[in-house]
Amino acid sequence: MKKLLLSFTLLCFSLSSYSQNFQPGYFIDNEGEKIECLIDNPEAIKNPEGFQYKLSQNDEIKDKSIEEVKVFEILNTPYKFERAIVNLDLSKDDHKNLDDKRDPNYTLDTLFLQVAIEGKASLYSYKSKNLPARFFYSMDKGKIEPLIFKKYLVDDTKIRTNNRYKQQLINNLECHSIDPVQFSNLKYKDNSLIEIFTKYNNCQEEKFVNFTDKRRKGEWNLAVKAGVYYSAIKFVQMGSFSNEQDSDSFLSPRLGVEIEYIFPFLNNKFSILSSPSFQYSKTSNETLIYKKGFTPSNPDAWAGEKEDLFIDYSRIIIPLGIRYYYHLEKDINLYLQGAAVANILTDPSGAYNLENFQSNFTFEKTIADPNIDLGTGIRYKKMSLEIIYSINNVMRNEGFNGKLKNPITLNFGYNIL
Repeated sequence: MKKLLLSFTLLCFSLSSYSQNFQPGYFIDNEGEKIECLIDNPEAIKNPEGFQYKLSQNDEIKDKSIEEVKVFEILNTPYKFERAIVNLDLSKDDHKNLDDKRDPNYTLDTLFLQVAIEGKASLYSYKSKNLPARFFYSMDKGKIEPLIFKKYLVDDTKIRTNNRYKQQLINNLECHSIDPVQFSNLKYKDNSLIEIFTKYNNCQEEKFVNFTDKRRKGEWNLAVKAGVYYSAIKFVQMGSFSNEQDSDSFLSPRLGVEIEYIFPFLNNKFSILSSPSFQYSKTSNETLIYKKGFTPSNPDAWAGEKEDLFIDYSRIIIPLGIRYYYHLEKDINLYLQGAAVANILTDPSGAYNLENFQSNFTFEKTIADPNIDLGTGIRYKKMSLEIIYSINNVMRNEGFNGKLKNPITLNFGYNIL
């Protein structure tokens, strides 16, 4: 079973290269021709320098660079990018890299700017790995200018801020419905700038597009799950005489629910989940038990005797974990997941029992330790099938430690929400 889980996991990784998310879109080339196509949507945090596309679903993947394309957009997403030659401020904003100059450290660069608001007043953003977020604007589709914001040092210790962007917007976004106080409270952040540009375009009663309205929303899933748990137990008899033995493998039914929240970023590939379930296990095994008292002349001597050890327990399993999806087709997704698991025995005194067993320890208060679950699965529309492997799954008490060997769970799920 472990080999099966490993093989399926490796399959997920091997298929990841085919799980690019090509969505309908278009680009406009240097000659002004609009080409409709499918564009790969990696949902990268930073602005791209190019993109991959296909003319049809079965066509070969091609590349386009910023030198070849004026504009590209992935439809029904917030991703529209416009090529522009702009002044990019290279100043850092972390304390150790601040300089003592109030003015921006500009360099002229050709960039794909992400369009946030497109209208009479348009807002753009540029995000990269090495720089803080930069914002730009244009009026009536004219020249794109940087919104100036810079932190700098005074006397090598005091941090000051050049908030020139506020005055720039006061000069350009004047409208009766916008209170001047809003400009003084304006932050150099996406949401704050988007709000003021939206108010201005609404005030002008001009058509405009707010691309941030097309952001993906988070998604809740609720599923019922039924499965079977397969394992054996390695018994370790505790006390003065240590003894290890393996039980026969056994199957146990499992029933539960799963609550999942899929995050809206990165193509809905990440989620957090909890899948509480109930499991009942019952088996018995002939086990060699060591106890003392067989020899009247030496009551402290230990001797072994075979007896039937009965395992009969119910537990509530409460995992909390994360999941990563590989989107293969519209309705087919593979996933990998990991979770920390709490185990609660419903009858701690009845998990292990021996008939006619007398010793200097008891089976009271059996504890099921927390463990880690690793799994992989496939989802088709509302149905899912998954394999879970549990690590360090132990039930212990004063008499025995029972480590569950190679515990594998096979679950079938069905989304009801």
